[in-house]
Amino acid sequence: MAVKNSISMQDIADELNISKVTVSKALNGKDGVGEELKKKIFDLAEHYGYMLPDYGQRKAKKVGIIMSDRFNSGDVGKFYMGMYERIINELRKSSCSSMMITPNHDSLKGDIETLETKGMFDGLILLGILDREVREAIDAVSLPKVYVDIYDETHKSDSVVTENVYSSYDMTNYLIQMGYREIGFVGTVGATTSITDRYVGYLRVLLENHLQANSEWCIPDRSEDGVALEPVLPERLPQAFVCNCDETAFRLVKVLKRQGIRVPEDLAVTGFDNDIYAELCEPQLTTVAVNIEEIGKVAARRMVRYMENPKKRGGEVYRVPGKMIVRDSVRDLTR
Repeated sequence: MAVKNSISMQDIADELNISKVTVSKALNGKDGVGEELKKKIFDLAEHYGYMLPDYGQRKAKKVGIIMSDRFNSGDVGKFYMGMYERIINELRKSSCSSMMITPNHDSLKGDIETLETKGMFDGLILLGILDREVREAIDAVSLPKVYVDIYDETHKSDSVVTENVYSSYDMTNYLIQMGYREIGFVGTVGATTSITDRYVGYLRVLLENHLQANSEWCIPDRSEDGVALEPVLPERLPQAFVCNCDETAFRLVKVLKRQGIRVPEDLAVTGFDNDIYAELCEPQLTTVAVNIEEIGKVAARRMVRYMENPKKRGGEVYRVPGKMIVRDSVRDLTR
């Protein structure tokens, strides 16, 4: 059996065909788990390299990585799991072990008890968007925290994010240089801080070039709950759309094709993230590559620093620049 890079309580539960609550009780030293089963849980945890708590006596640091379960699989999951792998690899360089926790409404109470167990964790990294109920409960846990790909709304902990505003600014400016003057935006503004930041970068370019931001060309791509929506095209189309992410751009191109609109011959489309959708799309997307390796490094190093000095005040925002990748979804109108 191959040893994994990191282990979650759910992994242990699945392998032993028991509940995650049972695993949590055993690892937290609580009653209610038989000695034979407890030994199996501890043996499997040790096999996978999970550092067991000794309730305050150990020296090595243990980090809980909090992530929504919806980012743990599928195409979107590949992006976040790639970032997760870089974080845990960097933590390992500092002799820190890690455990992924994917709380939801049903598991939240038990997960919070696990996080607050003395000696269980020295710090938490919150990766990606979490449901508000989960986010608020974890915000209240008194451990050093670092937020990744999201901002800390409490302004008490460090946040590590992509430089969204100027990356989107550069992409929109690129379209201007290619001769485009009528440019729309696809993304539900206000749904996430990333989308809002990217919209701000898009708007700034239009303002600087004295171009009109047509409200009909600002198309939502998700509901308030984060569920993806199929883009609804306006009656009159612009020359180009700046999309807040590659997945949205991918879906937009499919809608355009169904209506007989060619990309890039009739309309240009750009994305953001440089994830799998950028290459799956036909044509492949001009996009912004997120530097997930550098984000992972910065997040892990900030986490180590605060675990070594828990009383140190956080609240800094570290913005990691992206890189524009030019592919086939934009044509040069100046030629």
